[in-house]
Amino acid sequence: PIPAVFLGRKEHFEHAHGNKYKIFINGSITEVLCTTTAEALAMGKFAIIPAHPSNSFFMQFPNCLPYQSKLEFAANLSFALQNEPEPLTPSLAHQFTWEAATDRFVNASAITMREERLRAKAKKSAIDDRIAAFHHSITKGKRGDVVRTLAGAGPVARQSGKWGPYIESVRTRII
Repeated sequence: PIPAVFLGRKEHFEHAHGNKYKIFINGSITEVLCTTTAEALAMGKFAIIPAHPSNSFFMQFPNCLPYQSKLEFAANLSFALQNEPEPLTPSLAHQFTWEAATDRFVNASAITMREERLRAKAKKSAIDDRIAAFHHSITKGKRGDVVRTLAGAGPVARQSGKWGPYIESVRTRII
């Protein structure tokens, strides 16, 4: 066991800053800042974000203030400075739970009967089966250790337990 004491969850931002801040600005469409945007909205802050497909999930929240131009950004900032964020309703708060995230994941990964028929007609499942078999064959046992090492996985590459001399001999031949 790890000799550590966990004090439970703590709202780090509120503890450090109180309710001093009510606006979160994420002006990027290239950085992966969706977690911080979600945190801001979950904490009941305004989130001023670009109107971009990567931010579509956040548009359902009343405290999300999307913009498409400098003028809209300025208007949203002015609105946020002059108003208080709306409290989250229980149904909107639920959107930030693991349960809701899992439901979204399952719904996004499901395929319809029509899609299945189209895949079967295009013989996609046969191609998928071949790709899966190829992946499985090159990533199991000692061969998989070599593939993972060559891909840069480091110590985590050694999963078969038999990698030692074999992987070193391959490494010296390649390098």
